[in-house]
Amino acid sequence: MLTNTQLDQLKREYAKQMIHYMDYKDMEEFIFNTIYDNLEMAKEDELKEDIKDLCGDDKLTDLLNNL
Repeated sequence: MLTNTQLDQLKREYAKQMIHYMDYKDMEEFIFNTIYDNLEMAKEDELKEDIKDLCGDDKLTDLLNNL
């Protein structure tokens, strides 16, 4: 049986291997799904604030105008 430290190490090494075997498209899809899943719980005002912080007011306005 692995210790908690060993289990953590195994998880980290496996994650590295998963990345190694992914092509660009797989990585892009994984990143998109992970980000979207994290955003699903966001409230409207939190989401808008995050967009402004990361991309600026102009980008938020562009995104809203394209809905």
